[in-house]
Amino acid sequence: MRTDRKPKILSFSHYGTLYGANRSLLTLLIATRDQIDWSVICLEDGDFAEELARNGIEFKIVTFANDIHKAPRFPQWFHSIKRFGFNVLAALYVAALVVRKRVDLIHTNSSVIFFGALVAFFSGRKHLWHIREFVYEDYHLKYNFGKSSFRFWANKAARMICISKSIAQKRVIDAGVTTPYVVIYNGLVDALPELPSRVRGEMSLAGIVGIIDPAKGQLTAVKAVNTLIKKGTAVKLEIVGEIGDPAYYEEIATYIKKEGISEYIQFTGFAKDIQSIYRRLDALLMCSPSEALGRVTIEGMMYGVPVVAFDSAGTSEIIRHGQTGLLYQSDEHGLAVELERLLNDHALHADIAERAREHVFQNFTITTYRDNFIREVESCRKI
Repeated sequence: MRTDRKPKILSFSHYGTLYGANRSLLTLLIATRDQIDWSVICLEDGDFAEELARNGIEFKIVTFANDIHKAPRFPQWFHSIKRFGFNVLAALYVAALVVRKRVDLIHTNSSVIFFGALVAFFSGRKHLWHIREFVYEDYHLKYNFGKSSFRFWANKAARMICISKSIAQKRVIDAGVTTPYVVIYNGLVDALPELPSRVRGEMSLAGIVGIIDPAKGQLTAVKAVNTLIKKGTAVKLEIVGEIGDPAYYEEIATYIKKEGISEYIQFTGFAKDIQSIYRRLDALLMCSPSEALGRVTIEGMMYGVPVVAFDSAGTSEIIRHGQTGLLYQSDEHGLAVELERLLNDHALHADIAERAREHVFQNFTITTYRDNFIREVESCRKI
């Protein structure tokens, strides 16, 4: 394959909203557009497709099925086979487009879909696979044909890109995947945003950002804040994100009503303007026990918002306890202790905010993200 021209890469996205995976992909598409001729297959229309259009990136909406399920449908084997058959037909169609448009590489932006792997197989193209989630541990999803199905397709890829060391360990090494892999952290910034001078009010505001789902641990945040409220700490909590699990949302709402703390808890919903969110927070809470990396954590640090986070997985790779954030273990009681410590110690708050911003600038730049990805593209083209 020639390597003296701009490579054509077709990427596959597995949903239509601007959640973390698509935001990280969009950053990559824009950052590498001078080096790569991109096009994108989107599962559905939505905010992500609108951003692609706004940035002049070629895309096409193609319906295909995800290769995971949460609640099994009886009989699950039948539905799994039906989904796979549908994907085979759709993949043959896309593979024909790949050949006709002389696409060089296939890129898949998530490990919950095998569609890109199918297209790469049918078109004879090399597959570059971005692994951004644990699947079982974080979202409590299951592969339609079990974990071995992921291993089968992963071992056919040319390269695996893991967004954290934790992901590499769990999804590649422990899973028995033999395909070469590399850890490339998401890039969020090349110049730190300016922070306006801000005086904390009498009531501190903590926030938790992400889809409302048990995997994100919003109830833990509510319980921790409730503990501090009962102790007389002047603190409120803002919950930012769409309702992903209605039953979980009702559980949170019921707890809030039962404890009589409605005036201290605010649900904001999904917000595109992340700057306005972080600029009003005094502390950011990350309560997910299985965060693959934590884009929200990095965003908070970038905007000078100290993060109090559960000590596990990718989060532990980002935060150095007592230096660039605070880590807690166990449950809401551990979170309450660290949050109270942060809010009561103004010197610690300021020191963590400053160190965290510098840590982001040193480790999570878009330039490094771009250069590392291009290196893997060029490596794959030479195989």
